[in-house]
Amino acid sequence: MIIITTGDPGGIGPEVVVKSLEGVGRRNLIIGSKKILEDYGKMLDLKGWMKNEVFDPFPGVKISIGKSHGGLSFSYFEKAIKLVKDGEYSGIVTGPISKEAWVNDGINFLGHTDFLESIYKNLIMAFWSERMKVALFTHHLSLKDALSKINRASFEEFLIRLRAELEKYFPGEEMISSSVNPHAGENGEMGKEEEEILKPILSKFEIQGPFPSDTVFLKGEREKKWIIAFFHDIGLAPFKLLHFGDGAEITFGLPWVRTSPSHGTAFEIAGKGIASEGSMEKAIELALRLTQL
Repeated sequence: MIIITTGDPGGIGPEVVVKSLEGVGRRNLIIGSKKILEDYGKMLDLKGWMKNEVFDPFPGVKISIGKSHGGLSFSYFEKAIKLVKDGEYSGIVTGPISKEAWVNDGINFLGHTDFLESIYKNLIMAFWSERMKVALFTHHLSLKDALSKINRASFEEFLIRLRAELEKYFPGEEMISSSVNPHAGENGEMGKEEEEILKPILSKFEIQGPFPSDTVFLKGEREKKWIIAFFHDIGLAPFKLLHFGDGAEITFGLPWVRTSPSHGTAFEIAGKGIASEGSMEKAIELALRLTQL
């Protein structure tokens, strides 16, 4: 069994959870507002989600659709972590939250991964779809700070951790590396990182690259290989352009499985019944698949 949090109850999270669970036969645990879930079930005339157990930590709290509820979404996540750490469940699928709402409510973490990193060290933010797979060397850092993290020791240690995770969850799948500088540095003319850091370490691990970041995604998708991207937006711009509706996030490095849809709360369309459940469906499917390994 897995846990599925609805994320911010004022966003589209509860709606896409209800839609995504319509065809899921297994009984899992949903953490969120039971009333909001029931309201969406009635609106959409969907009953399949009711096969799952629902835990509502705050049943009497009034929720405004289209408004953020950072404290509630954080509490749902905290409860899910406690249950999975206690060994009652095999993984968590986290619904979308508002990072700004967390901060406004006094929660000083910029999202799920940042909070998890306060408990578990050396996590890797990755994104998966049937056609494209991306692992980020850095994620929620400024470009200046991200650049300072790139050195031989840190890159080698990252590859060791990533390879172990792929062997565990995606055995037989290979990696290729993007570059740090334009044109993969042009043999040192546009930056030294490729020549001094990336090439020696990639050669040691027998990993292809570094390839220019503006073309590596074509190669990675065509060859079905995991693409190492050094910066958040370099990795996620092409992924979300092509797989916003059929991709999911994975957090590597945890002792249990965690996935998430690749979209946000979309407060502006919450309550209208028009949110696409594609990414949440993939996140649930992927979590169920990985917890069986």
